Amino acid sequence: MNRRRWCIWIVMASVLGAGAARGDDAAGPDVDRPPAAGRLRIEPIGLSTPSRYTPGKVPVVFVHGFWVGPRTWEPMIRALEADPEIAAGHQFWTFGYATGDPLPYSAYRMRLALDEVRRRLDPDRADRALDRMVVVGHSMGGVLAKLLTVDSGDRFWRLVSAQEPDRLAGEPADVALVRETLVFRARPEVQKLVFIATPHRGGTADQEILHDVASRLVRKPDPLRNAYRRLIAANPPDFFTNSFRASLITSIDEMRWNSPMLAALNALRPASAVSMHSIIPIKNGPPGPGGDDGLIAFASAHLDGVASEMVVAAGHFCIDDSRTFAEVRRILKAR
Repeated sequence: MNRRRWCIWIVMASVLGAGAARGDDAAGPDVDRPPAAGRLRIEPIGLSTPSRYTPGKVPVVFVHGFWVGPRTWEPMIRALEADPEIAAGHQFWTFGYATGDPLPYSAYRMRLALDEVRRRLDPDRADRALDRMVVVGHSMGGVLAKLLTVDSGDRFWRLVSAQEPDRLAGEPADVALVRETLVFRARPEVQKLVFIATPHRGGTADQEILHDVASRLVRKPDPLRNAYRRLIAANPPDFFTNSFRASLITSIDEMRWNSPMLAALNALRPASAVSMHSIIPIKNGPPGPGGDDGLIAFASAHLDGVASEMVVAAGHFCIDDSRTFAEVRRILKAR
């Protein structure tokens, strides 16, 4: 299958996957319901704890990529649980989200989910292991993971308005939603990031027509869409940028090569205490600049300043590759 046909197949799969589960009210963790026999308890939307919470173990939160769901992490979770050293010190969670949603909105929902899980599991904040969280993101999930570890300043806000955030008019809940989605602080409990096939600079130029098709088919999240309509009506015509007034963007728009959102994120760096690691699959071309995994170019997946970078001879969907397992295992064991 040539690259263009492969990308077309991916777009159609992504649209179906993005619309399969909205779950706009399901941001909180599912920590009580027992799993089905023989399967890990992994919910499609929100934060899931596949096994019982164990105080003293560091959470490793897996964030899936575009067009798939959190259950794709089950083979890796099982492989890591089979390592006695890792299992003794870590517990494994997943975060699921509707992959067509704007990424800052998905990151906002993940922050809410992390707050909720802390309130439910450790209301006295006595478990210091929860302050050493590891987040592993595949594909677009890696971009979402990075959004947890940066202070936004006004960079994302400036993509929608040249006015100050405190001048935004509208219903209090709508104003709070937009402000908290676009203006936020880094989560200090996230201490380590693992990027797997992550498009830090987006897709390639030859995917533009596919982005256009997919962006027209993905349904936008109802709470954000409704708030957007009310806020457009409540504010003067010149309050928002023309591009924001024209349409509420999706993650597909944000994944265009060097999109404004990605450019803003790439200008931000996590705190020096956050250890970052990259696993970059290469399927076509050289194992470095000029190579790609069938969807994402090395130039997009490479990130300066990481603690480690490993190139794997594999395609984009490499999260069940034994070499990826081994590298994640090494990163978790590293101090």
